[in-house]
Amino acid sequence: MKFTTIILNILLLSISFKEYRIFNNIKDSHEIKSKTSLYYKQTVNTIKPNNKNFDLLIRGNENYDIILTTIKKEDYEKAKQIQTTQLLDKTTIPSQVNLTESCYTVETPIKIEKACLDGDDELLNIFYSGFIKKLNSCVISEQWFEVPTLSNKVINLDNGAITYVDGDELIFSPNLKFIYSPSFVEGISLYQIMDKKIYPILKTDWEIEEKYKFDFSSFGKAYWVSNSSFYASNGKEYYKFKIQDKRITYNNEFEKNIVKAENKKFIIKVDRLKDGTIRYMSWNKPKTANDRPSLVLYNGEVEQQTKYGSGFDYRFQNGEYLYVIENNVETTSSKRLMLRLYKNYNEILYTSLTDLNKKK
Repeated sequence: MKFTTIILNILLLSISFKEYRIFNNIKDSHEIKSKTSLYYKQTVNTIKPNNKNFDLLIRGNENYDIILTTIKKEDYEKAKQIQTTQLLDKTTIPSQVNLTESCYTVETPIKIEKACLDGDDELLNIFYSGFIKKLNSCVISEQWFEVPTLSNKVINLDNGAITYVDGDELIFSPNLKFIYSPSFVEGISLYQIMDKKIYPILKTDWEIEEKYKFDFSSFGKAYWVSNSSFYASNGKEYYKFKIQDKRITYNNEFEKNIVKAENKKFIIKVDRLKDGTIRYMSWNKPKTANDRPSLVLYNGEVEQQTKYGSGFDYRFQNGEYLYVIENNVETTSSKRLMLRLYKNYNEILYTSLTDLNKKK
């Protein structure tokens, strides 16, 4: 029996660090890829930090967290009375937009966008949603047979750029930085507006609701109370949604530093977080680690090395870029701590780093 126990323990210890991390945290963090966008990626994290000052933390795209807290009904009712500027003007139809009951045509300097009900068997309905003066864009809403929610096509009249915003209604933040859009079928969508372009932050659907036991589709109209916060209700509870820059909130997530290094151009940190995942941060010099990071990447992967013995590689994906920190613990050469940077799988940088933890 003792010999069998020893063999079993050895087998258990041989499981790689990467496998341990995945199995240990699979209930807490899930990567969810949108079915409608190749570049959209988000991570939902239901772990509460030690201070427990909120009800739910949702990680959106690489720049933002969405923090939900419960509020009183009285606060929600007050928010409903706040007079906001109507940014989507349904009464103004620019001369570039031509509408009929069954067709629309939008002329831009770059191209002409058009669609007709009799030209597409899958297109169920089309209608004009309004004009966004500050973006010089019109919104044409389309309803398709295979899509249970509206697809709002935002067309820029200057350059012809098109962005799809899913949801039944577009509700803009006061400074036109964010868009909230609810869908009674799929949940809610959040978008960021930057340089007159629209980028997705968070899209919920029934799969997310099932995994996290939170009914996002029960939320309807929301009321912005600041440039980054809005109140919404599901009919039973009242919530505040706070869209927060991850580079501001990273201190609350920290548990243990793994790598702290620098070269002539930047400072790099790899940290283990309270939920068991790892995070990459960098500062472009002359910034220091006391400043807001220049880049923050979450949900890194840990891989056991084979080249230099017992070291680890820490890998972080950022769109077409891949950052790899090599911690080659069993070499005394200048390659003990390295940064590799890939773009579309092609290596574009390979540089050594000075270990700041060794200087202490």
